Amino acid sequence: MPLVSVIIPAYNSAGFICQALQSALEQTYGHHEIIVVDDGSSDETRQILSKFQGRLKYFYQENRGAAAARNTGIKAAHGDFLCFLDADDLWVSNKLELQLAFLKRHRDIGLLSSRCRKFIDQGAPYTPLAAKAPESNAARIFSAPEAFPELVKTNFIPTSTVMIRKECFERVGLFDPHLTPVEDRDMWLRISAHFGVAHLPWVLCDKRLHHSNISNDKARMLYTRAKVLEKNRELFPGIAPSKLWNRQLAKLYAKAGRLSLIQDQREEARRAAVRSLKNAPNAKAAMLWMATFMGRRAIRTFLRSRMQRAEIENR
Repeated sequence: MPLVSVIIPAYNSAGFICQALQSALEQTYGHHEIIVVDDGSSDETRQILSKFQGRLKYFYQENRGAAAARNTGIKAAHGDFLCFLDADDLWVSNKLELQLAFLKRHRDIGLLSSRCRKFIDQGAPYTPLAAKAPESNAARIFSAPEAFPELVKTNFIPTSTVMIRKECFERVGLFDPHLTPVEDRDMWLRISAHFGVAHLPWVLCDKRLHHSNISNDKARMLYTRAKVLEKNRELFPGIAPSKLWNRQLAKLYAKAGRLSLIQDQREEARRAAVRSLKNAPNAKAAMLWMATFMGRRAIRTFLRSRMQRAEIENR
C-alpha cells in the first residue's frame, strides 16, 4: 500500500481548516500522512491545529505565500504520491482511493486531476461526501506532452484535486514562489512537458468561495498568468505553436490592461496594451492603448461601452 502525502498550506485559515482536515482524515484510503504548513498565520490557526496533535505533521514558517508553503510540504513528504488540499476546500471521502486505483493502472501518468464543485460559504457544517465512479471511465488521458498546449489555453487542473507522483517534482523542481497566485499552472505546464496527464470526470473536491480568496484580485491574476506563459514559452518553445502563445498572451494583456485602466493605472494599462499588440495585432488592445490618452470622462464612456459589448457577446 503506497503512502500518500497530503499537503495543506494554511494562512489565517482558522475558520476553515478543521473542515479541510476532517475531509482528509476521513478518507477511505487510510495509508496517508497529513502535512500542514502554517504560512505565518496571525489568527488562531496554530491553536486549532494543536487539537489534531498526533494526527498530522505541523510546520510553521514566516509568511512567504502558498507556493513556498507547498514547497516546504514537498520537502517533508515521504509518500510516493503527493496531493494538495487548500485549507478552505473539502475532499469527497473516497478521493484518494479512486485516484490511487487509477494511477496504479496507468503507470505512465504523472499527474492526475478531477473536477471540482464550487460552493459559496454560508457557514454550513461539514458533511462527508463520496463520489460515485461512473460505469465507463471517461477520463481524459494525455501522453507527454499532449496536455501542454491545452494548459496554454486554459488551466483545467484544480489544485485541490491533484494526485502527483513524487518523481515529477524530482524531475521539474518545486513551485515558483515568484508566480503567486498562478504558481499551480506553471507547475502543471512543467510537469506536462515531461509526464503524462489525466483528468477524471468525477467531482472529488468542493471548492469554497469566500471574500478572502486570493483569486479575487483579478488584475494580479491576469498579469501573473501572462508571466507564466512567457516563462514556459521560453522553457519549452517548440511544444505549442507560436500562434497559440501569441493569441493567448494578447488576450491576457488586453484583459489585464482594461482592469488597470478601470483602476486609473494608465501607464500600466498602456504597457499591457503594447504587449498585447506585440504578440498579436487586435482591435481591443489598440482601443485600449488609445483610451489611455483620453480624459477621465472619455475613459468612463469607453469602459462603459466595452462592458455593454461584453454583455451582448455573452448572451
